[in-house]
Parts: sequence; structure tokens; C-alpha cells
Amino acid sequence: MPRKMNFVHLSSYRIQLKESFPGINEKEILINNSPGINEREIIPNNLNNSGECFTPRDVPSNIPLGCYVFNNSTINGLNGLSNLGFSNVYKSPNNIMDPALCIIRCTDYIFDIAALKDGSQCQCGRASDFVASYIKVGDSNCNITCAGNSSYICGGAESYTIYDTKGGVPGHPQPTISATDKISIIKNLNNDNRYQQCIKDSPYCGQRILNGTSEELAGMTVDKCIDFCRQNKFAYAGLEIGTQCFCANNYDHINQISSDQCSTSCVGNNQQICGGPLALSIYSVPTENKPPLQIILPCVIGVNQLPPENQPPPENQPPPEEQLR
Repeated sequence: MPRKMNFVHLSSYRIQLKESFPGINEKEILINNSPGINEREIIPNNLNNSGECFTPRDVPSNIPLGCYVFNNSTINGLNGLSNLGFSNVYKSPNNIMDPALCIIRCTDYIFDIAALKDGSQCQCGRASDFVASYIKVGDSNCNITCAGNSSYICGGAESYTIYDTKGGVPGHPQPTISATDKISIIKNLNNDNRYQQCIKDSPYCGQRILNGTSEELAGMTVDKCIDFCRQNKFAYAGLEIGTQCFCANNYDHINQISSDQCSTSCVGNNQQICGGPLALSIYSVPTENKPPLQIILPCVIGVNQLPPENQPPPENQPPPEEQLR
């Protein structure tokens, strides 16, 4: 079954929105038509209150654990990404940070804690280190709305809105491999001569970077996506957020981002990378290898295939040298 991205019928969704977010403007309920990635998705869109149509957004399953601040410990429990060799602060492509994007980032690298700060910053950590280095404060200290969705709070200037990543985003399971294995897979992507690069996708309706055709599979793998694009006669395949596949005959290389932002394991094969949130793993689609054409000449029974000079003499007939005597 395709991963559901939080959509229901408009009438019931209006009710849910009003109950969850009193005072929400119904004009912010936008319809997004994304062929191949489900049929029609209706989403709340509070992205900077811009009134623009954006692609479906994931939502966290759990409410935040609370608002926390650093206690000046010698250990910083939110330095997880830098300990892996990445920038410690993750900012989403297109600057549309929200809780789900942060949770997915931290889940991809097998962290327990996702922390949002200052509206647009995401950090990750281990629960044991976090508990030893952060203290809970009043919720009023976390008062900055998320850059990607103003319905949510993403920390404060020096405080963090904290989420537990376990079961954090529906349809985005934690990988079954270690963070070390994940990094090794990413570093060795270029060993596959089909792999091109990691590029950021567009968050706007109808403006996907690979806009030829698309599909979503719960068991997505790199090879399944490449085969799908080959069958539809496209030159490039792009995988996104573990389950989505997009195809096109060209794409804009200037959208390249660091390879660690394509961090989501393929749901159908955790030893492969299938993009990330609004990040595409791009592969070239090789032409299908067909066996060489073999020409088989028919063999007619009763016809001797040897040339005349090599044929044996007829039965009861002497050899040619005796015939000349």
C-alpha cells in the first residue's frame, strides 16, 4: 500500500483543522494534484501563510516531549550529526522546516531525539546524552513557529522543541541498519555507475524536478524505480523519501545538494538509498541489455550439406581415380 500522506475528504478535514487549529483560515486548505503519488491530496498549508500550493507534508505521530534548554554540561546531547561528520544543524531544502522533516532526518541516522530551534534548525541526539545535558522549561520559552508550517512550534531563540523519533512519522520506519552502515552506503554510491547525484526537489505543486511520470511503492528499491522509468522510456530516475519514484528525460544539475541529505533507506532494501525529504537520488536509466540476435539456418532432412568436392562417392560406385582407368 502507498504511504499515506495525511489527506482526507475536504468536508471532514475542515472539521479536523478547526478542532486542531482554532482560527485557521480555510483558504489555507489547498488541493494538490500529484500524478502517481496517490491521486489527490488535501493538505493544510500554513507555509509562511503565502497562499501557495505545496506538495503533501508529513506530520508527527506524537506531541512534543516539551521545551528544553542546554544546562551547560560538558556533554551536549544534541551534537549527534556532527559526531557523524555532518553539519550539526540540519536545515531542510527550500527552508521549509517542520517537525516531520526534523524527525525524518534524525530517524534516517538512527537517533532517538529530534530537536527544533529558532523556527528552522534541526538537531539530533541520543536519549541518554540528551537527558544528561538538557533540562525542561516552560512551554512559553519555545515560541517560534516553524518556517515550514506555522501550525507548529519549532523551539525558541535558545530553546528546543523536543520529539521522540520512535514511531515519529507514519510510513517512515527506522532503518534496520546502523548509522555506520548508512554512512558507508552513502559514501560508496559512486561505485554504481548509474548514480548521478543528490538534488533538492521542489516543494511546489506541479513543479517537481523530475516531472515525467511517477509512482509510489511500499517496497521501493533503486532497481524497481529504474525499471519503472525504463518501461516508460525516460532517461533518468529519481528516488525520494524511501518510497517515491520520479522519471524525466533531463533535470537541472544546479539543484545539487550534499549527499548526506539523501539519507532515507529504501523501504524495500535498506542497503540502498532512496533520496530524502524533498531530496532526490538521481540515477541514469541504462538501455535494456538484449542478447545478440542469433540466425539459425534450417536443416532439411535428406539434403547433404557438404560441398560437392567433400561428398563421399555414391554407393557401389568406384572412386574417381578408378573411373578414369
